[in-house]
Amino acid sequence: MKRYITGFNGLRTIGVLTVILYHLWPKVIQGGFLGVVLFFVLSGYLVTDSLLREYEKHKKINLFKFWGRRLKRIYPLLIVVFLLVTPYILLFQRNLWAGLRSEFLSAIFSVQNWWQISQGSSYFANIAGASPFKHIYYLAIEGQFFLIWPLVLLALLKVVKKRGRCFIIANALALASAVLMMMLYVPGADPTRVYYGTDTRLFSLMMGASLAFVWPLNKLSQKINKRGVKMGWQMTLAISVLLLVAYLFMPAQGAITYYGGMWVVSLLSMVLIALVAHPGFPANRLFSNRLFDYIGSRSYGIYLWQLPVFALAEAKVLEPTAWYNVIWQVAIILLLTELSYRFIEQPAQKFDYSNILGNIQSFIREKGWKLRKNLVPMLLTGVIVVILGFIIFSPASPHDQRLIEARIMAQQEALQKEKLDQANKKVPLSLKAIASKYGIEPVVAEKANSMKVIALGDSVMVAGSTALQEVFPHMVIDAAVGRQPSAVTEEIKNLKAQEPDAQALLIGLGTNGTIKAEDVQAALKAAGDLPVYWINVQADRVWETANNKLLKQMAKKDKQLKIIDWHKASAGKSSWFYSDNIHPKGAGEVNYASLVANHLTGFED
Repeated sequence: MKRYITGFNGLRTIGVLTVILYHLWPKVIQGGFLGVVLFFVLSGYLVTDSLLREYEKHKKINLFKFWGRRLKRIYPLLIVVFLLVTPYILLFQRNLWAGLRSEFLSAIFSVQNWWQISQGSSYFANIAGASPFKHIYYLAIEGQFFLIWPLVLLALLKVVKKRGRCFIIANALALASAVLMMMLYVPGADPTRVYYGTDTRLFSLMMGASLAFVWPLNKLSQKINKRGVKMGWQMTLAISVLLLVAYLFMPAQGAITYYGGMWVVSLLSMVLIALVAHPGFPANRLFSNRLFDYIGSRSYGIYLWQLPVFALAEAKVLEPTAWYNVIWQVAIILLLTELSYRFIEQPAQKFDYSNILGNIQSFIREKGWKLRKNLVPMLLTGVIVVILGFIIFSPASPHDQRLIEARIMAQQEALQKEKLDQANKKVPLSLKAIASKYGIEPVVAEKANSMKVIALGDSVMVAGSTALQEVFPHMVIDAAVGRQPSAVTEEIKNLKAQEPDAQALLIGLGTNGTIKAEDVQAALKAAGDLPVYWINVQADRVWETANNKLLKQMAKKDKQLKIIDWHKASAGKSSWFYSDNIHPKGAGEVNYASLVANHLTGFED
């Protein structure tokens, strides 16, 4: 009989809470994404231990029964999440409807991580808008592991037989995966490929699986001397502190994470799991309490619901990460989790799938939903079919999403390396050609050519950076994907140090969050006596109107601040943008740069 380890729910609690904190405050809880690593190691251990016990008892593994249990555990709630989120998307965020079919089918077939890689989706950048389903990559990786690992395990048990050797082989596979992560990781580039890839994330699962060979749950002795107990406490506390440091400070896109950092976290997680699993060590008590047991037992639901709630709230709430907004979002997550735990997860575990329609009717009758015969089942089935229809027949995902992210990330990388497009460097355009290309007066092109400007912006400025630097060859740009309007003082000071003779400060912020009056005041103060030109916001975001209104009001109060009305200039010009209607392309880049040129040279004053 399998031992029930209460401390495992404590580990699940830690894992899901760190992921939630990372999604809320990625710059504060920098390594919160590593909570998924803890999930991977724990899953690898528990699944392998269960399969080993089955093999030891029956000398075989019932693969279909195992896969059936995984299907019953994962799919009911996963499908329900799509069924409930889809109507919200159709009513309030139609922009997310495009590509929903691919999101759904890739999730159902456990290939969502590879689908996101093929789309060029970034887990970290969110350039084209946050998807409420991108966290399902975790289930896809686990699903592929659950499909293939039992077959490999069965082969190992038949051929290799000795568990010590199986332990070594499992860790060799884990090491190969970690090395592959190091080889495929490119410093400075977006690490999504190695973050999403099953091949490069397999090591966490395999390290957990390897532990099961040498640390079987049902064969661990309770007899440990006092010295061993003390050492267990010391190891538990030391590892907990090290993991806490990693959760707080390990950067999601830093080289240390992919050059062994994630492997080390997996190793620490594996040792912590071993300590919790052993009945003689006190670690299990440390992670066992009612709160942890409650959250841990519902961690799957919390994980699935958290990102849809956060992503959808982000598009509708001005300050989604303010404490008062976080409270109601967490409350919604917990409510959805509790309802789905009681009415989806638990019933699904006991449900007899051999007669689905008949059992659904019996279940509904048992709950007391007695209306006209078969009415409720028919209505429920009809609603599900309609929603599935909207999913299956949703518009195709935008074909330029990969282009948006690839182009913008490449432009940002070029800015970070302080070099322009090589073609522009080798064959600079003449002032006459600049005036013609950008539709500006020759005098504007001439003045812009000699102006020394410092610029601070987000991904929109990154998208327009090549055009800006073509018109303003002496412009120094510091633009980064996801940059918020707050905390601009240090960046402006750095820019002024790079170009002490700057004649103007150009700011393009407000795409990614609310601009506050104190943000603008801080920027003006840091600018000193430089005139500040702020490009207002063109973005399908809830804070667009509020940001533009504030900038207009601030400009009326302080003549140092001048607004470049990109929102008005680009209104109705869908051809100027990629499909996200945020980042300029082609004619949009040209008009973006020309609008800036006319303002900075005084042509629009």
